Amino acid sequence: MLDGVKIEEHLQSGPPALGVLLGSVCEGCRRPISDRFLLRVNESSWHEECLQCAACRQPLSTSCYLRDRKLYCKLDYQQ
Repeated sequence: MLDGVKIEEHLQSGPPALGVLLGSVCEGCRRPISDRFLLRVNESSWHEECLQCAACRQPLSTSCYLRDRKLYCKLDYQQ
């Protein structure tokens, strides 16, 4: 199990494109993250809506499990 989902404030003082300059690209959709907050899992950045179980597609908001470079909820990870 990963230590959980870490929410970080994505400091931006300029236009939304600042996420590109900071190198914050979503691991799930590969688009730049220009939101004020981003999720960090296993040293990767995610949009909140992109962080979901690879099997059931349920949002992963408090904890997640990693296998074969894919994220899972506890139930699907144990199967």
